[in-house]
Amino acid sequence: MKYSFKPPCKIYVVVANGQPFFSVANPCTVPAIMDEARTAFGEQAVIEAFVQTTEPYEPSAVANDSK
Repeated sequence: MKYSFKPPCKIYVVVANGQPFFSVANPCTVPAIMDEARTAFGEQAVIEAFVQTTEPYEPSAVANDSK
């Protein structure tokens, strides 16, 4: 599967009551997903959105702790 995203990628994660509910790459969709989470979990639920940034792995930047 080929993705059109180029690192670093930002993923927006919607969390309901401390549990992941949904994640998307388009920030414009976050408010609608938060509304859906509110409908699914009720008005008293704690609904939060977080940004997760994924960057490419660079072996030279990793410490060598094998000694």
